Order: sequence, then structure tokens, then C-alpha cells
Amino acid sequence: MQMALASCSKEPVYKPDPADAPSQSPLVSVLYDAGALGDMTYNDLLYEGVERAAFNAGVRTNQYSPRNKEEGLKYLAGLFNQMSNPADTTRHLLIIAGSSYDEFVRANNRRLEANPRAELLYFETGNPLEGKGSSIHICSYGVMYMAGVISSGQVLIVAANPYDVAEPIAGFQAGFGGTLFTEYLSDHSGSGFAISDEDALHIMYKYDWEPYRSRSIVPLCGGAGAVFRRMAEGDDRFYYVGVDKIIRSAACYYTAVKHTDRAAEYCIQQWLSEEGLPKHQTLGLAEGYTELVFCPVLDYLLEEFAKLYPEEQRDALRQEAIEKEEQYEGR
Repeated sequence: MQMALASCSKEPVYKPDPADAPSQSPLVSVLYDAGALGDMTYNDLLYEGVERAAFNAGVRTNQYSPRNKEEGLKYLAGLFNQMSNPADTTRHLLIIAGSSYDEFVRANNRRLEANPRAELLYFETGNPLEGKGSSIHICSYGVMYMAGVISSGQVLIVAANPYDVAEPIAGFQAGFGGTLFTEYLSDHSGSGFAISDEDALHIMYKYDWEPYRSRSIVPLCGGAGAVFRRMAEGDDRFYYVGVDKIIRSAACYYTAVKHTDRAAEYCIQQWLSEEGLPKHQTLGLAEGYTELVFCPVLDYLLEEFAKLYPEEQRDALRQEAIEKEEQYEGR
């Protein structure tokens, strides 16, 4: 399904291609946090998964990435007005892809009960919705625990804020045994996902790094992570841990993969099935929706990792991480 970016419009909205599915077919709308698309991690993976699922199922999509929260809330209010109208005959799934709309969603989701053809999916939260709407949480505690175990030397975690990424931070901290610094880009949920090059450089060099020991960055900050990755690639003293999506780079040896795209496809398949979406579901390491992947650019380094962490050892670490994740979630 080809999607055209309306670059000449004042509204940064991804509009369906004219050759898309018929206008009467089901519609999947996705609303992202402000400026979220282009982060090369969670949001981009979600976009890709929605498009693949829609193409395979023959449904329409409308993916919206607003310039600011106010613009997103205005768009969201319009969607709720449309979807809560019983006269609306479109079978509609609205995916909320960002935490910045949490207050609005929880205050308005019951309005959708008037229209049986309208469904809401909060992607992702560990706090299920009261009233109408489903939710999904992809737990990253276990895979970040694995990343922490195999990391060494000095590590700087750059987190968007203390709330939205508390889980992966806790997982990495539980597994890591070296020198650890933690930097928060914002004090507020739904923010801290953008940063200037100048501010990123200031953060990278303000810590008391010990010479002759490895320096790694764990970017848990959405689109801002691209800035830190670029800065690390320009300084051979730094490496970074890949987050969510594998990025081939000489500065990255392994990635804590989060298969958000697969989860999006799975949820859309559930929505279209007779059973429909469950009220809440959690997917993680045990279910195969996260994994630790060695991804060095050079083949000889991949061979070295295979020797350093043979398959039996990796399997044992994975099982340990699954148990840690289950304990963390209280399963």
C-alpha cells in the first residue's frame, strides 16, 4: 500500500493513495506523538507494520504525525466526533501511538460505545482502559536486561523522561555491572523525544569518562536517539546499543530489538477476526516480540561475538531474562 506524504499541505498527514483500497473498506487510523515519525525506532516500526497489515488485508490507512501536541489533540477530537456517531457506517480502528494523549483518551473512550463499528487500540500501555477500547504492551524489560548483562565499561542511558521508558531503564540497570550514568531529557511524560546537536554533544561530554575504558550510549529517547547515534558515529571513542530497530553501523554491535511492526500486524489481524481484539495483552521476550540481535558491520566481529557468547550461553541468558521479565511484571 503506497502512501503519499502531502508535503504541500499545512497539515503533516499521511493520506491514502488514490489506488488504495475501496472507500467502503475498513479504515485504520494511527495518531502519533508530535514529530514522532522518522525516529527509526518504535514509531517507524509501527508505521511499517500497519502498512503491511493493511496491504495484506485490503483495508485503508490514515497515519497522522502532528507538528505539536495541540494539533494532535485537535485531530483526535475530530476523529472521536466522527467515530462516536452511530450513523457512521465505516468500520474504524483508531490506534493511539503516543502517551501524550493519555488524558484525552481515558476521558473520552466511553463515547465510542455508541458506535459498534468503532474500535480503539492504545498502543502501547501497561494500564488497560476502563470502558471501550483495547490496549497492548510490548514489554522490553527482559531484552534490555540481556543488553545490560553483555554491556561493559561505562554506559550513559539517555532517556526521554522518567515515565515513558522506565521499564527498559530498569531492565538494563538490573543486568549491567559497570559504571552507569543516566540522563533525562525532560521531566514530563510524552516529551524529551527531540534534541539539538549542540545539546546532545553537551550531554555526551559532561560526564567524567574514565580514559581507556569503553563508552557506550543507550538512547531511550525516540527521535532524539538519532542525534546521539550520529554523534557517536562521529567519535570513535563512543559506541551505542541499538534500540528497537537494527541499524547497521560500525558504532553499534548489538540491538535490543522490539518487534513493534509484528505486533501491529498481529493486532490488526485480531481486529479483523471474529474474536476481535482482547481487552489487554502483553507481549515480550517469551512470546518472541523482543530479542537481542548481534549486528556488527564486520563479519569477523560477528564471529568473535559467537565465540564470546556461544548459543548455549545465549539461550541460558534469554531464559534468565524471561524469568526476570515475568517477575518484573508480576506474572
